Amino acid sequence: MEYKLRWDKSTWLIALVVSGIIGVGILLMSYRGLGEAWHNAYYVPLLGYYVVLSICQSHYFKVKPEPSWNGLARQWVSITGAVFMFYGHEFLMKDVMGISSGAELMSSQFMFIVLGFFFFGMDDFMFKGQLSKWLKHDALKAIFWYVMMWIFWFVLFALPWSLVGALGDFNDVRLFWFLGSFQWVIMMSMMIAITWRDYLETIKFKNNIDRGIKLLTFSLLAGFVIAFMCYQIVNSLVPGIAEADKWHHVLYMGTYPLIPIILFGIYSNHFNHVKNEFKKAQFRTLWIAAWVIAGWIIFRLVIAPSGLFGDHPWWHHFDLVFNFTISIIALSHHWFCGRIGFMKPKK
Repeated sequence: MEYKLRWDKSTWLIALVVSGIIGVGILLMSYRGLGEAWHNAYYVPLLGYYVVLSICQSHYFKVKPEPSWNGLARQWVSITGAVFMFYGHEFLMKDVMGISSGAELMSSQFMFIVLGFFFFGMDDFMFKGQLSKWLKHDALKAIFWYVMMWIFWFVLFALPWSLVGALGDFNDVRLFWFLGSFQWVIMMSMMIAITWRDYLETIKFKNNIDRGIKLLTFSLLAGFVIAFMCYQIVNSLVPGIAEADKWHHVLYMGTYPLIPIILFGIYSNHFNHVKNEFKKAQFRTLWIAAWVIAGWIIFRLVIAPSGLFGDHPWWHHFDLVFNFTISIIALSHHWFCGRIGFMKPKK
């Protein structure tokens, strides 16, 4: 059976409202119900691991993309798996490897989470599965990329002479420079997977390895350049704050594309009425850019001052967890339940 969006091009607005209500409800239960300390120490990293495992399931434990509530079981896999990963990684990082507790231990979890966002999707998005095709079972591919995350985490974060140097002289400026910049690399990979997908199919590459190398190179260059531009904006607005805080906010800014990329890209016609693929990609990109700017302004001027999520400096408020919570509700509903409720059979 074929399906179409229930409210056509306006479906994304309904999905945004529903995701917003559910997301804000969850955030209030965590932040107001269990307290800010619990929220920061548990909800934020557990949300990150939930997203990582949901990405993993969407790529390596796929289900038929048909509307069905059966996929709710997959939500529980991601939720319970996130708890096991959080405590398991804490044991390995702290008790086995010797990462200090507190901010350094939490930072080590976040570094792993950000790498997970990227590696569990990168092969499919960019290389069309070529990097792990030698593994014949999808579960083995998931394990392979999980191991790769540990390797990159150890080389970038843990070693005394590494970028962050967690087992030596911990450098929080380089930590947040990498996290903020790499978050924008991840946004480029999402644009490749959703926003520019149709246009990229019209480009001829030598093979999928060539495709992946070029798209990966583009993502890295574009991501780090955009992050530097965001840093310059933050530096001009609040030059007096610490360098680590400036790059920390660049990380926050890198979460604003999530909602427009996902909600508009999956719950709307996505400018499909435009027949020229290059023009369609341009319209999609400009639309997302406009919503990124609007979202940042709305959060700064409306949501943050409301006091709903406490009183924090504007450069270190609630936007990262806000953007991730709302967007992953809509995205995981697409992955696991086929957007049931937002789709209807074609007549």
